[in-house]
Amino acid sequence: MNEWIVRVMPLPIRDAYPAVDPPRLEVARFRLRIVAPQDRPGLRPQGSRVEAMDVGPVRILALDTANPHGGVGGSLDSEQLAWLVRELGAARDRYVIVASHDGSRTLTSDTVPPGSPPRVLGGEIASLLLAHATVVAWLSSTTHERSGRRHGDLAHGFWEIPGGAVGLGAPLAGGISVSRQVRHLHRVVVVRGALAGEAGPEWEVRDPLAESMVSEGDRTVPATGPR
Repeated sequence: MNEWIVRVMPLPIRDAYPAVDPPRLEVARFRLRIVAPQDRPGLRPQGSRVEAMDVGPVRILALDTANPHGGVGGSLDSEQLAWLVRELGAARDRYVIVASHDGSRTLTSDTVPPGSPPRVLGGEIASLLLAHATVVAWLSSTTHERSGRRHGDLAHGFWEIPGGAVGLGAPLAGGISVSRQVRHLHRVVVVRGALAGEAGPEWEVRDPLAESMVSEGDRTVPATGPR
């Protein structure tokens, strides 16, 4: 068997987090699982090896990062890269979450047969994602740091977070929650574990879909985050 399967299960969203100040509005909640075959090297993969799915205003772009030619770590081929570029360009009105087994630090397998196009590695993929403001997170099974890894700066960027964590104490064991919130006069997007307690880990980025102005009480202030 050499199939690659992505399973996404939308979960009921919470209308609000009343215990959070300022209030937080959840816009999407889901579970995501990538089922990859064992012993991939040497096999010819079947299917597209890419998948795009929408859960509310969130678009999930899933990638099969296994290199069928072997090597240490993963990588993408040129067709997967072209697909990713097209999908990122078409998702200007949605929050984008990329999901893959390998992350930026383990996309290192450049093994190809003689005469084949080069593989696409982690640094190039991270730079591509950073060039698209609507990317808010990259879920990676090989990102084991509970705190995640930040790409970009406070004004624009995304978090690479541990999408393959398991166990009751893992940040994403119960699924993924995406919420909007106004903090420090800016609207932000908060990604966190769907079933984690309020004190659990969360990752925040400036809201790339924020309107030009954000109201807070009876004051209206500029939203300086990317649009």
